[in-house]
Amino acid sequence: MLDIKLIRKETAAVKKKLQKRKVKAHVIDEIIALDEQYRNNIQAQEEIKEEKNNFNKSINKLSNDEKTEKIQAMSNLAKKEDELSEEKSTIYETLNKLLMELPNIPDDDVITGQDENDNKVIKSIGEKTKFNFKNKNYLDLSIQHDIIDIERAAKISGSRFSFLKKQGALLWSALVQYTQNIILKEKFVPFYSPSLVRKKVMENSGYDSYIDGQEAYFIEKDKLYLIGTGEHALLPYHSDEILKHDDLPLCYTTYSSCYRREAGSYGKDTKGILRVHQFEKQEMLILTDPEQSGQNFEKLISIQEKIVQGLELPYQLLQVCTGDLPKPSAKVIDLECWIPSENKYRETHSASNCTDYQARRNNIRFKDKSGSNQYVHILNATGITPRILIAIIENYQQADGSIKIPKILDKYCSFKEIKK
Repeated sequence: MLDIKLIRKETAAVKKKLQKRKVKAHVIDEIIALDEQYRNNIQAQEEIKEEKNNFNKSINKLSNDEKTEKIQAMSNLAKKEDELSEEKSTIYETLNKLLMELPNIPDDDVITGQDENDNKVIKSIGEKTKFNFKNKNYLDLSIQHDIIDIERAAKISGSRFSFLKKQGALLWSALVQYTQNIILKEKFVPFYSPSLVRKKVMENSGYDSYIDGQEAYFIEKDKLYLIGTGEHALLPYHSDEILKHDDLPLCYTTYSSCYRREAGSYGKDTKGILRVHQFEKQEMLILTDPEQSGQNFEKLISIQEKIVQGLELPYQLLQVCTGDLPKPSAKVIDLECWIPSENKYRETHSASNCTDYQARRNNIRFKDKSGSNQYVHILNATGITPRILIAIIENYQQADGSIKIPKILDKYCSFKEIKK
């Protein structure tokens, strides 16, 4: 959530920046008006309390007639105080709801755009893989080598599920170990997070699409949601805490199962493992002093690049425009790997700087050098997901149909190629 003091102080600037995220100006005007009503209400209650205190101090000096008159006046004030208190609760509820609906303010260097078509490539690394034979897509190769089974998964769980099996399962395990090794060398603390969280936890993540019934899996009996990313469970780990400045940044990484309905992707990538309802993910999360926010964001991206560069996969970095930013993010950089069969890059990693947006919702603060409490900045980034298997299988396929294993995985993998 945004800081109401910032909205109050820099109303015009906030309006201008949020208009880039399709927030209408009148919404900010409504928030400002409600904020003024709320503060006026508090002031009126304070004045009543002061008047009541003055009466209590002077009661012994009053005559009986004056006491009777004043007691009646105090009774009227008490009724007015109750009315103001009830009104304040209503205003606060409405104001808080509007604030919760606002997205984060985009960073100044984020490009303005309407949707994903306006995202901008900012870096390309590696030559696009070329073949001197007719290449196949990853799904055909996976079926050929019996390393991914979609049909039997559909029989058991329905569409958008899969089995990784045989060398496919072992390759994924090797990739996870490889990725974790890189991340842990960067002094990240490892976690294994819960897969079920409370509604308030989901709300405070800022990803409304997960709690509106369209994207999240909800277990009615227990009133719990299945997480869509490890961030959902790890983010609130320090909720309602005041951290020590010297302990920042806190760098965490978690491996978890993730669940998504993929409600917004009807008809897209319905076969294979690109868009599935369940997948495993290594996630990175950083809680930092705002002054180090940009530096830590670059650190996350550099780790992602190191992971992909080690696998020797062609990739590009994409700056996500204002119209395509997730609600809590001020800035997002996607990493996309080259997929030969589609003749285009597809997202395998993403890094987000959510500034203090999620910290305010979760009340995570730190005591700065002057002794004041400030909200931390929270950043998150993909370590690895099974999507990387698509890029490896397609880019490392050979003329005879076999699939080589990236050399860097030699110490994690017991085989150097997948073949019949």
